[in-house]
Amino acid sequence: MIGKLFRAIWTGVDGFRKVIHLVLMIFVFVVMLAALGSGQTPVNIKDGAVLLLNPSGVLVHELSAGELDLELLRMNDDPPPETLVRDVVRALRHAAGDDRIAAVLVDIDGLAGGGFTKLQDVAAAMREFRESDKPVISYSSWYGQSGYLLASQADEVFVHDYGGVDIRGMGRWRMYYAEMFNKLGIDPHVFRIGEYKSFVEPYFRNSMSDEDRQSAEQWLGALWGEYQREVTEARELAADALDQYAANFTEALEAAGGDLARVNLEAGLVDAIHNDETFKEYMKERFGDSEDGEYHKVGFADYLTVADRENPPHSDDENKVGVVVVAGSIIDGSAGPGAAAGDSIAKLVRHAAEEEDIKALVLQVDSPGGSAFASEVISGAVATVSEAGKPVVVSMSSVAASGGYYVAAEADEIWAYSGTITGAIGVGAVFFTAPKLLERIGFTEDGLGTTPLSEQGRIGRDLDEDLRRQVDSQIGRVYERFVGHVSQGRGMTFEEVDGIGRGRVWIGSDAASINLVDNIGTLEDAAESAAGLAGLEEGEYSVERIKRKRPFLTGLSEFFQLRLTRLKQRLGNGSEPDRFMDAVQQARKILNAELDQLAQLNDPRGFYYHCGTCAVY
Repeated sequence: MIGKLFRAIWTGVDGFRKVIHLVLMIFVFVVMLAALGSGQTPVNIKDGAVLLLNPSGVLVHELSAGELDLELLRMNDDPPPETLVRDVVRALRHAAGDDRIAAVLVDIDGLAGGGFTKLQDVAAAMREFRESDKPVISYSSWYGQSGYLLASQADEVFVHDYGGVDIRGMGRWRMYYAEMFNKLGIDPHVFRIGEYKSFVEPYFRNSMSDEDRQSAEQWLGALWGEYQREVTEARELAADALDQYAANFTEALEAAGGDLARVNLEAGLVDAIHNDETFKEYMKERFGDSEDGEYHKVGFADYLTVADRENPPHSDDENKVGVVVVAGSIIDGSAGPGAAAGDSIAKLVRHAAEEEDIKALVLQVDSPGGSAFASEVISGAVATVSEAGKPVVVSMSSVAASGGYYVAAEADEIWAYSGTITGAIGVGAVFFTAPKLLERIGFTEDGLGTTPLSEQGRIGRDLDEDLRRQVDSQIGRVYERFVGHVSQGRGMTFEEVDGIGRGRVWIGSDAASINLVDNIGTLEDAAESAAGLAGLEEGEYSVERIKRKRPFLTGLSEFFQLRLTRLKQRLGNGSEPDRFMDAVQQARKILNAELDQLAQLNDPRGFYYHCGTCAVY
């Protein structure tokens, strides 16, 4: 007995020792980080400097990484995996009026995309900068389709002589699993309301349905039209220039002897071909310092630290328009930035309802939807803002579909971009059973339950008819709730909403014509409108983002996971040909994306307002 007591005491003391040890380690780590950060060289902007616009990773409205993660990445000279759209826009706007900045150099080699409307925001800021009579120059070794949209807004576009512009048009491709499930002995049981609700189709089909193809052809074609317009107007090309480029690409490439850069030059996509040395000489000739002959660059992230110091953002303590970001798949429960977790978003929205200094709320939605239950939780929180007598305005970003539309439907106003992907009013559910698979590998299941219900939904048994009827009954009600919700919010009849719903996807310009959105415009337009609805005049308010906080230990853990992953990648660069490894990485990326989507299906009832068709490649 005494031995047990001493062991219990020692276990407690040892556990306390470990906690103290961890706290001390974290404290030392933070002190070292602060010391290293304080020793950084101050940013010095020389007259005639060139602002280097080199966003890295994905353009986003909300960073999934915390400040600690980003600081550690900077210390290791690693580019961040995400770039805030508003940071790029702020840098360009401040530089336009900064006499020290002579030009902007766009380098999109590190850009990984980020959604059409985010690219449009940056493109618009680049056009604004050009109005200051300062040039914008773009030079990269390789322009993907997303990056070229930005590059096309420059006064001059240069490409490396061994590089090129890769424009392929819009596409949407998915993996289908019906045959695989059949071979494995897995039975997917799919339920949906809406013949266009295609996110469940991969589980029971081997190809696109006619309805999905018809819908995708319409909205993809419209989105490609928006892309072409942005590029051809900026480059002063014929309206169908990109269509013609794609149609004649193979012949043009053969005629140029396989020289892609030359094909791009002849098509008017670039203005000249360089390599790193000739381009550097070109920049020195145009912007070189009279003293040392070099041209001086300042990265936009460093430039922002100066811009914020010299021109601090306006803040009004009494009158604020709050902005809450709903980005990513909508999932049940709580999560940090970068995931649209229902409970977490609802908490931020209720904060806007309760704070007296927040006079209006803008909900910035960039989500394909997800959990029906979590969408309802967020929508319920939005209703508390309206009940508090404060206007709610939605600004739709690249995607605001299905559950992303549900959370927006009852706002006082809905703003979207012309290229926003929205709609997808419908519901789907999928459950799996695998009795054949279990039998094949030698597993059997047996047992008993106290009621017929206790036997239902087991993976080792076929889906019985009673359970099928139960799900059919519930999913019908969930769809009626969705349509009724939109009907009430948009002032339409149930039949009108059902006629444009049933899972069908629309882009913003079309959505405006069928009353799914009110206005076409930016986040700034939406915030200005929200302020007006709250009775606030220009200059009487500030716009404040209501943010989630990331736990310190979560950020620390994710940083070390990132470092380990990068170390493995470096050690894995062996003898395999690059083309083979690229193919493996691409296959891995596709598989990971599919698995991630499955992992996010965590609705407690299994019903989803989700737009699985809204990813564009």
